[in-house]
Amino acid sequence: MNKSMRSIIYSIPEHIITATNSLPRSGLRKKKYDRIVVCGMGGSGISGEILKALYPQIPIVSNKDYSVHEYCTKKTLGILISYSGNTEETLSNYALLSKRKIDMVVISSNGVLLKKKCRLKITVPAGLPPRGALGYLFTPLPLLLYRFRFIHHNPQKNLIALAAFLKKQRNVIEKHAQQLSKKFINKLPIIYTNSQQFSPVAIRWQCQLNENAKMMAHTNIIPEMNHNEIVGFGRPQSINKNLLLIFLNDPKSHPRNKIRVDIVKEIIKKKSTDVIHIEPKGTNHLQRMFWTIMLGDFISYYCAIREGIDPMPVKRIDYLKKRLSQYT
Repeated sequence: MNKSMRSIIYSIPEHIITATNSLPRSGLRKKKYDRIVVCGMGGSGISGEILKALYPQIPIVSNKDYSVHEYCTKKTLGILISYSGNTEETLSNYALLSKRKIDMVVISSNGVLLKKKCRLKITVPAGLPPRGALGYLFTPLPLLLYRFRFIHHNPQKNLIALAAFLKKQRNVIEKHAQQLSKKFINKLPIIYTNSQQFSPVAIRWQCQLNENAKMMAHTNIIPEMNHNEIVGFGRPQSINKNLLLIFLNDPKSHPRNKIRVDIVKEIIKKKSTDVIHIEPKGTNHLQRMFWTIMLGDFISYYCAIREGIDPMPVKRIDYLKKRLSQYT
C-alpha cells in the first residue's frame, strides 16, 4: 500500500525515459502557431506550469478553469492534459477549443478525452494517481515545443540527462526527505520561493503535502510576499509555534530577491517558527526544478508514513466528483 507510492516517486526517472519516446511520428502538420494554451487540473495541470517556467520566452498560458481565454484563436495550439481522460474542466476546454476550430494535442491514459478527435494523441501508461504520473505527463511537452517549432533545439538529450541525474541523486534525495519530514509533524508548512521560475515547484510541494500527507500547506513568492504577507506574518501569535517555513532557493533568482530572503529571515527570527532552507542541486534549471520536486514528493510521502496515513487515496476528491456527477 504505502510502498507503492514510494515506488512511484522513486520511478520518476524511468517515467521520464519512457516518455521521451511517447510522441507519434505522424499527426503533425506544418503550421505556425503564435501561442500555447495548456489545459489541465491538479496533478495533470502542474506540467503546464512547469513548462511555462522553463520557457518564459514562449507565450504559454496554463489554463485551470472550465472556460478558455478569448484570445485563443486558430493560431493557438491547445495542449489538453488529463491523466484519467475524464476531468470535466478539461473536457469543457476541449469543447470550447473545438468550437473555435483550434488544433489540439491530447495527453491522457484513457477516458473520454482520449477518444476525442484532435491533431495528435499521446497515450501514457495507466494505473497511477495523476500526481504520480508527472514524468509521463510533463516530458512530452518540451518535445512538442520542438516538433511544433517553438524551439529550435531538440530537448530529448536534456530530458535523458535529467533522468540520469535523478537516478544518481534519488537515494540521497530520499534520505534527505526522510530526515526533513520529522520537522513537518504537527506543523503548517509555508513554502516560499525566491523566483517566479520556481513557483511551480512550490505549488507542487503544496499539492503533494495536501494529497499524500493530507495536510494543509501555503505558498507564496518573493518578492510579492514582501508587499503584503510579510505584514501579517506572526499573527495570530497562537499559531507561530506551529508554523514551518520552507525557503526554496533558486540559485538563478534575481540578486535583490536573495537579499530579500535574508531580510525576511531577520524579521521572522524573532518568532518561534522553524525554518528550512532548500538549496536545489543540478547543472540547469530543469534539473534543479525536478531535484526539488522529487525531494518534496518524498517529504510528503514520509510525512504520511510518520502519521500512519495511507498516501494513495484522496477520498475527499473522490467524494466531490461523485457529488458533482449528481448535477447535470
